[in-house]
Amino acid sequence: MGGTIKDWLIALLVLAAVMFGIYWFVVRDTPKPEVPAPVTEPAPDTKPSVDLEEPSEPVIPPAPEPSPPKEEPRKLPALNSSDSEARKDIISLSPDGALAQWIVPDEVVRKWVALVNTATKGDLMPKNRPFNNLEGNIAVKELETRADGQKVYVLSQENFQRYDQPVRLFAMVDTDKAVSLYQFWYPRLKQAYGELGLKNKNFHAAVLAAIDQALNAPEIEGPIKLVRPTVYYKFEDEKLEKMPGLHKLMLRIGPDNAARVKEKLRELKAGLQNLPTD
Repeated sequence: MGGTIKDWLIALLVLAAVMFGIYWFVVRDTPKPEVPAPVTEPAPDTKPSVDLEEPSEPVIPPAPEPSPPKEEPRKLPALNSSDSEARKDIISLSPDGALAQWIVPDEVVRKWVALVNTATKGDLMPKNRPFNNLEGNIAVKELETRADGQKVYVLSQENFQRYDQPVRLFAMVDTDKAVSLYQFWYPRLKQAYGELGLKNKNFHAAVLAAIDQALNAPEIEGPIKLVRPTVYYKFEDEKLEKMPGLHKLMLRIGPDNAARVKEKLRELKAGLQNLPTD
């Protein structure tokens, strides 16, 4: 082996320098592997679910409307103490209460029953009617003088107009309400009808028969002639004079008013005829 110790020492120093350079330029500049960051639990969320900075108004649901107290069923008054309520019910059939001036205050149920019973034969009650009589006298116009000296008259338009108000009120009656009140009062109507002593008679059938009598009243075209042999006027035509009183009344009120009355009676009949009878 050649060389001295000194040469070996120099060779070792050069080798150490080269190794250091390689470390400095290679190892030092090599990127270090990333070390994952430690995982930490998130801090609990202490923020309230409702924004405390702008508190919202509480939503209050509307309270349900209180139910009205149940009305007690209306009690039917006794026949002998029924006048006030029966009259009030009849008056309520007109929208403005104008029927008040026409309906009598006493024995209301009994008088209407008696009127119906009389009307089934086509007649009229001369007194004790359930309504007040029309004021004033019959209005006529002189038409001619016959060869025998008998004067002939005709019913005037002014006479027909005397009936305009009661006919108007009758035509304005609430049919459904009238039928309802009829059903309510029927036990008392039946009771009063029984007081007449009629056997095997049905008041409901009597009502329908009375309506039919009015509906069957004849309709006369042209002027209705009258004569006055005594104090009272009579129809010149003997056939008309022999008619029942209800038919005569339908002529006296005039053709227009008679048509309105019949129209209303047909409405009432349609509402009444399907009701159960006694």
